[in-house]
Amino acid sequence: MASTSDRPADPSDTARSERPVERRPGRYLLAVYWLGRIDGARVRTGAVGDYLGVHPASVTEMFSKLAAAALLDYEKHRGVELTDRGERAAGELAWRQCVVRSFFATELDAAIGDDDAYLIGYTLPERSVARLRTRIERPCERSCPELPARAEHCLVGSRIEC
Repeated sequence: MASTSDRPADPSDTARSERPVERRPGRYLLAVYWLGRIDGARVRTGAVGDYLGVHPASVTEMFSKLAAAALLDYEKHRGVELTDRGERAAGELAWRQCVVRSFFATELDAAIGDDDAYLIGYTLPERSVARLRTRIERPCERSCPELPARAEHCLVGSRIEC
């Protein structure tokens, strides 16, 4: 008899239904999440533009959309901060990204970039990310450079498994 992990993916186990935001806006939320942890201040449009490699006008447009969806508190010329809802959504995306980075680093001995880790983590169904997490013996060992040195915990280990 095949184990659960050997079975084909359940078509109802889709990434789309699990995500609080679409892929592109999620990148912006995640950028605000990481950048906001560096100094704890509001995140400026230019910082997000530099982080993502996009024009400030694109950042401003996305900030407006995310603010309208109650994911960000946006004040022109002052930057943004995540709302409670935005913090939860970005935290989920960050967890997924960190699990993928940790899996590649510790289990495959391969470095993976932020964008690739985000895309893989975003695309995989939650239970698949949770399966990757169970394979990681040493979470966050040199795999989450976004976390500041003063971080109290590893995101990979901070979420209860499904």
